[in-house]
Amino acid sequence: MKSRFFASLLLLCSAAGADDMVRVGLIQMNGKPLDKEYNVAQAERWIREAARRGAKIVCTPEVAVQGYPRVSFPPGSSMDDPKIVAEREKIFAQAEPIPGPVTNRFAQLARELGLWMVFGMDENRNGKMFNSAVLMSPQGDVKGVYSKVHLQNWMVASGVNHGTEFPVWEIEVGGVKTKAGIQICYDVQHPESTRELMLGGAEIVFNPYCTGDFSRPLLVHLFQTRALENRVYLLRVNFAEPRNTGTSSIIDFEGATQDELDRSEGVLVGDLNLTALRKVRATWNPVYGAPYRRPDAYKRLGK
Repeated sequence: MKSRFFASLLLLCSAAGADDMVRVGLIQMNGKPLDKEYNVAQAERWIREAARRGAKIVCTPEVAVQGYPRVSFPPGSSMDDPKIVAEREKIFAQAEPIPGPVTNRFAQLARELGLWMVFGMDENRNGKMFNSAVLMSPQGDVKGVYSKVHLQNWMVASGVNHGTEFPVWEIEVGGVKTKAGIQICYDVQHPESTRELMLGGAEIVFNPYCTGDFSRPLLVHLFQTRALENRVYLLRVNFAEPRNTGTSSIIDFEGATQDELDRSEGVLVGDLNLTALRKVRATWNPVYGAPYRRPDAYKRLGK
């Protein structure tokens, strides 16, 4: 009896001292522009695989639902060019409201698997299109929606409207409480994006995207810098080949690539140690993050 008691006590002590861990799944799927059925089926297939491997929160690439369709907009183009207008109308025709048919389908999957999800889609919001990412709870509820803030001219020519804020959500993943935020693709090239999320308390930042550019070493270093200077976990999620170049990765709060996929389809599952992150943020003399910022001196920001 005594040995059983001490064994139980040891287990309780171990549990009490366990680090807060969140297991994430990055969905590096193939995609086809303007083929929603194919794309949603691909997303579902790989989300199921991530769940099978123990992920409690997953993320798809940018506009995974519609396969990221965008117009060709070479130098000197006009947004009123009839060809561009026709392409733009095709793209908008596949945008969906939130909630809507696709979000309902993902809600059913979230409930079945007991997963948090971040999935990208072109959103039709009262007749305007936004490049959005939906945060959905394991109960199938839309916890929040982030819409891409920073847009290049060809994105605007495709009919996309600017988002206006960087929300941060308090969530509980597998019994662990944390704060999460989202930025999309080109947002990361504006340092204010990740900084806004960090200032909102985000510990985990999801960055779905669709580009081959972020597979270049220099741009990988940019992500690593954003993670280090803000002390956040930064999760990069791209389409696989042939839609794009893959190399989705988990970047930790020290700016190191914790794990990375190659260019083919697959799922990257990894654990985020939030206890370790919090210890670094609370260190006696931090170099990076919020403590020694001087916003009163940054007079040109926001003007």
